[in-house]
Amino acid sequence: MSVPRILRKPGLLAAALLLVVSAVPVWAEFNFARYKETDLDEFLARKRPATGMDIYPMLPLKLDVTLASRGEPCANGALKRALIISGMPKQDADGLQATNCITVRSAKGRELKVFIQDVVYGFLPDEVPVGDKLSLYAIHAFTSPEGPGLLVNELLTPKSAPGADKPPPNKTLTSCGCWTQDEHPGVDFTSDKAGGPVAAMADGVVVKIENSEQTPADLPVIGGCGRYVVLKHSYPNGAVAYTRYVELGRIVGPKGEPLAVGASVKAKDAIGEVGSNKVLHFEIRPVAPGTTRTDKEWSERYAGVPDMEWSRYNPVDPQKFDAASFGGVRKATK
Repeated sequence: MSVPRILRKPGLLAAALLLVVSAVPVWAEFNFARYKETDLDEFLARKRPATGMDIYPMLPLKLDVTLASRGEPCANGALKRALIISGMPKQDADGLQATNCITVRSAKGRELKVFIQDVVYGFLPDEVPVGDKLSLYAIHAFTSPEGPGLLVNELLTPKSAPGADKPPPNKTLTSCGCWTQDEHPGVDFTSDKAGGPVAAMADGVVVKIENSEQTPADLPVIGGCGRYVVLKHSYPNGAVAYTRYVELGRIVGPKGEPLAVGASVKAKDAIGEVGSNKVLHFEIRPVAPGTTRTDKEWSERYAGVPDMEWSRYNPVDPQKFDAASFGGVRKATK
């Protein structure tokens, strides 16, 4: 994917642009606790309908399994219909990116094909060889005569699980100064000088402008980070993602004009300038099952604030997020 660039000339990566910290592991934002430990063999033994589908209210399950097959593209129409019936907004269901299925094996050797979010599926080749054990964090959307329909929102191997080989908490502040290293929800880029243009990652619409240099601290994954801009990116396949550009100096458009909420920008258009600390903090927040906050703390603070809707969606690692696949662009151009 493209990363935001601090550039003098579009298309050229500035020599002084350095990646200075890694993004926080995805599991730091994912709510593992809400997924109920479930034995796959017992789950597969449950009664199935003779015809049609039994719909479930997106029950969260944790399943310890073995990867039997990396899978293949699969039709997800039944999954989307079940999610809509369960209460998911049609726009969100239509934009769901889960175009592949993988096959997993239970402790007793029974196999099940499950849907998996594309953004999670992209990590599979590097993290889980066929035959290895893993934990799936999935929602039970429906059961048909053929078996249960599960959508995987996250996966962990024994090595990647929270607490496994985890270093002690690092309380050192990141270069942007908004978070500690262990809480950091994005990536930071440095520039050789303040005032350089910050470019939009992709075509989008401005949905939030924060002009205060001393933004008060918000919820942990939002942070008090000075001036920032949030863009909403809507892809042809219905997928939506937000990007946030933080620690800006001036907030200005491509021609130096003031930027306003509702303005449309093109990929590589300037949306602001590097601030005095010479650091740009960058986040990607995709709208996808498993990334959406529904907790009381967020709702009490922001549910009635339209320009904070972007903060409902947890950030993911910008270095691993594949915008082309998420937006269906790569498949369309093959």
